[in-house]
Amino acid sequence: MKKAVLYARVSSTKQDKDGFSIPAQIKFLHEYAKKNNFEIVKEFVEAETAKKAGRKQFNNMVSYLQENEDSRVILVEKVDRLYRNFVDYCAIDNIKGLEVHFVKENEILSEKSLSSIKFIIGMRVLIAKQYIENLAEESKKGLDERIEQGYALYPALGYKYGDDGTHKHAIIIDPERAPYAKRIFEMFVYDNYSAYTINNILYDEGLRNPDGNKYAVSTIQRMLRNVMYIGDYMYQGKYYPNGKHPALISRELFQLAQKKLNSADDKTRKHEVQFPYIGMFKCGVCGCSYTAELKKKPSGKQYVYYHCTGKGKIKTCKKESYISESKIDAFLAEILKGLSDIPQYVIDVIKNELKIVHDLKNEYSIHSQKNIEKRIKEIDRMIQNGYKRMLKNNNEHENELWNTTYQALREEKEELRNQQLKFDKADDDFYKQSDLILKFCKNAHALFIKATPDEKRTICEIIGSNFIANGKNIDIDLYPVFYDILSMKYLGTEKIAGFELPETSSGQQKRASEKALDLNGGTDEARTRDLLRDRQAL
Repeated sequence: MKKAVLYARVSSTKQDKDGFSIPAQIKFLHEYAKKNNFEIVKEFVEAETAKKAGRKQFNNMVSYLQENEDSRVILVEKVDRLYRNFVDYCAIDNIKGLEVHFVKENEILSEKSLSSIKFIIGMRVLIAKQYIENLAEESKKGLDERIEQGYALYPALGYKYGDDGTHKHAIIIDPERAPYAKRIFEMFVYDNYSAYTINNILYDEGLRNPDGNKYAVSTIQRMLRNVMYIGDYMYQGKYYPNGKHPALISRELFQLAQKKLNSADDKTRKHEVQFPYIGMFKCGVCGCSYTAELKKKPSGKQYVYYHCTGKGKIKTCKKESYISESKIDAFLAEILKGLSDIPQYVIDVIKNELKIVHDLKNEYSIHSQKNIEKRIKEIDRMIQNGYKRMLKNNNEHENELWNTTYQALREEKEELRNQQLKFDKADDDFYKQSDLILKFCKNAHALFIKATPDEKRTICEIIGSNFIANGKNIDIDLYPVFYDILSMKYLGTEKIAGFELPETSSGQQKRASEKALDLNGGTDEARTRDLLRDRQAL
């Protein structure tokens, strides 16, 4: 018998206590194991959301599989029981020789799986995560309300979290660091010290960051622009005057600092030409960032070239790293053209997968909303019964207690109604976003050809990361969804996994690197997803 491990999960401890999900999963998977001649040697069960990486039993299972080569089979009910984020997806995908049996969906993912199966699983993980993210975004409305009421979110140097008498998690003055913050402005305006000098002086006087080290010079520079110090604050580009936190310096002193900063900015060399790829590419020889330079030919025609800053250990790479912007444009346009011309069979696979994910979403949404309705009915009964008891009772103390209970029940009911609205909004967003990848692929090439420098940069951030150049050659790591779309287009859905894409202009075979996959579970993936969402008009 082939050895396997069993993984079962519910998304909350409440579901686990209700006892309807975990036992059913375990029974279902044991029946599958018996039917298919598997010996279940270990069971991993947990009640925790799959939205974030780092689940205890999931991590234990990964460690067990890595240590036991003879047990590299996972039996799990469905895709969304195992993972809804790319960090966990990569952790599973990196275990050599692993088979994952998604029993309820009748699919097996392994190193020998068809490329189409791998693509389908990746699509499910991505879209399932997007749905959870939509719910989370709706839950952030309370945070936005706090902002609108005048409470800033993050304390700058000189402030800290504390109780201001009306709010237990307000921003108040930090008596230890506030004097340093005031001195920074005074030294900059009156003593004419630079941010670098101020940082060194205050470090000698005892100013330390939370790790006990010197603050970065950029921290001092940002402080001098931060309106929090005059009692205002900025959030997501919007200015909020007269916040709830106290001012540390006068508006006059702050204005003097801004005048001086703006004067320094005016003296800084400004480019008349925008460079879309500046700071995006890394040198393939020394790893330093690429910068841009405008060149003029004797004829008067202008060209933009990118090259290494030459700050690495290999000093010769700067001279050898020059590459024209037109060559970069052509390379990216070729990739986007491949995404734009998606064959019908790939579209059919994606559409079919969207239908499956739609059913999974509905199952999750309907179950959650049933629980909400059940609790609302319980609250209504409690209110009715409590009101009847109150009418029969003339005890003033108990009547006051009832009023308090009634208010708490009304607030809970209102919150449950808000949760229902969140599901409605998340469902609406799901339908709008589920075909966004197809729409983006269809239009990306045409958009890139006509794009402004800022738009070109945005498109680059959407499709990949790890942009490398060495003067003659260019290479990037496509995010897995776009890489899989290209691979299915070039190789067809019936090809065996282990494929490689055609050669890039660098002469290297293109593949989705482990680094690119890791980025999909972290900040870059979140940023890419948000860019896709924010630019739905594309």
